Amino acid sequence: MYTLYWERLSGAIGPQILLEDIGAEYRKIPVNMAEGEHRASAYQDVNPVMRVPALGLPDGTVIGETAAIILVLGERHPQANLVPMTGDPERPRFLFWLLAMAANGYPIFSRAWHPEQFTMNASANTSVQTRAEEHLREFFATINRSISGEPYFLPSGFTALDIYLTMLTEWSADRRAMFEDNPRIAALCEAVMERPSYRRVIAEHTLHAEPVRKAAS
Repeated sequence: MYTLYWERLSGAIGPQILLEDIGAEYRKIPVNMAEGEHRASAYQDVNPVMRVPALGLPDGTVIGETAAIILVLGERHPQANLVPMTGDPERPRFLFWLLAMAANGYPIFSRAWHPEQFTMNASANTSVQTRAEEHLREFFATINRSISGEPYFLPSGFTALDIYLTMLTEWSADRRAMFEDNPRIAALCEAVMERPSYRRVIAEHTLHAEPVRKAAS
C-alpha cells in the first residue's frame, strides 16, 4: 500500500489522480499546512524539504515533489500508460514538459497567492503578486502553443502530463478567463475533468475547501 501525505487543493491532486487511475491501494495522511504541520519535526523526518505532497512507497521509501512522484508511479505501473517508458519516442518530450511545468509553472502560483513569502517589504506584496499573475499568463500561453495532441498534450493520447496541467489550472484565480485565452488548454482540461478518477479526487479536494483557491505550498 502507498501512503500519500496530503492536503486539499495542494500538489497532492496529481499523484492522487494517478493512484486512482492505476488502481493502487493507498491511504492518506493529512498535513495541515495552515497550522504549520509541514514544518514540524515529525513531518521533516518524512519530507526534509517540508512540502506537500510526499509519497510513501510500499517498501517504506518516502519521496517528495509532485513531478518525481508522478514519474515513480508511472514507471512502477507501466501498464497504466501514464508515463512513456525508456525507448518510447515521446519520453523526451514528456520529461521536458513535465519538468517545465514543475520548475516554471508550479512555483509561480506560490508568488501569486503568497507574495509575502518573497519579499521583506510588505508594501511590495502587491507588486510581487501582479508580476506573478503576468508570468502565469505567459506560462499558460506557452503551454497552449505547445500542446501537440488533440485534445491531450501528446499525440499518443492521455498521459500524466494532462493530469499535471489540469491540476495547475485548478489554482487559477480566474480559470474561465484563462480557458477563454487558451482554448487548447481548455479542451485538454475538459477531457481530463470527464474522467472518473479526476471527478472523484477533485470532489474530495474541494469538499469544505476555502472559497478562494489556494496555491501550491
